[in-house]
Amino acid sequence: MPLFEVNYIAIYTIVLAFIFGTVLASFITCTAGRLLAGMDWINEHSHCDTCGHQLGALDLFPIFSYLLLGGKCRYCGAKVPIRCLISEVLLGFVFVAVVVLHGMIDVIMVRNLLLAMLMMGISFCEIDGKVIHGGFITAILVIWIGALPFVPDLQNYIADGVIACFLICGFFLVISYLRTSKGKGGFKPGFIKLMAVYLLYTGLYAGVAFLAVSFILHMFVKPFKKTIVPAMSVCCLIFLCCMTDRMDPTLIHGYIAAVADYIKVF
Repeated sequence: MPLFEVNYIAIYTIVLAFIFGTVLASFITCTAGRLLAGMDWINEHSHCDTCGHQLGALDLFPIFSYLLLGGKCRYCGAKVPIRCLISEVLLGFVFVAVVVLHGMIDVIMVRNLLLAMLMMGISFCEIDGKVIHGGFITAILVIWIGALPFVPDLQNYIADGVIACFLICGFFLVISYLRTSKGKGGFKPGFIKLMAVYLLYTGLYAGVAFLAVSFILHMFVKPFKKTIVPAMSVCCLIFLCCMTDRMDPTLIHGYIAAVADYIKVF
């Protein structure tokens, strides 16, 4: 249903989105840290990294626990990184932005929210450990597959994503091979895989656009210079939330329809 048809539903959804964003930010940052440390991210209890004390419910409220405890561990007084607070506030506002920009309460909105959470996790893994974790890539792919039954014009949607993967990833693989043959560093396999799953979401033309903006941000914007993964994630999510052409069968480009007709032959 359209989000802004009923005011109280819109307000309720936006507030709920912010709350869920803060909660999931706490979860995904913890998960990313555990994956980098080789810990069990499912059964391991949350604990202080300094004293090892298991955290209670009062220590785990997003934003409020950090502020009420003064950014310190309740048990040993060790300072909790400010990034924990920033990530919770940030993902809360990102969730709100996704809901408002999408403007509809549907499965695609939920898909984009889950994607935003996973993008934060994979970005933290790359920033902290220089690792594009395969578990996050798999989760992003599973969400894409799970949302397929709810995407209009499914055949053309899949064809567009697959074509984007082959053409753009193929181009980067050729560039990587040429760089390697000249003794220069090529692109990491994890980078190619992550780009491929993002392209499944965006398709060819939006994929070219979001990658171009990502590289510009990576080159010229200081927060994104360390690694391109956060820039890619931000740009991909923005394009997904803002674009509507790919969801409208009447605006699908002719080459997709031609490919779809070719697939029908087989």
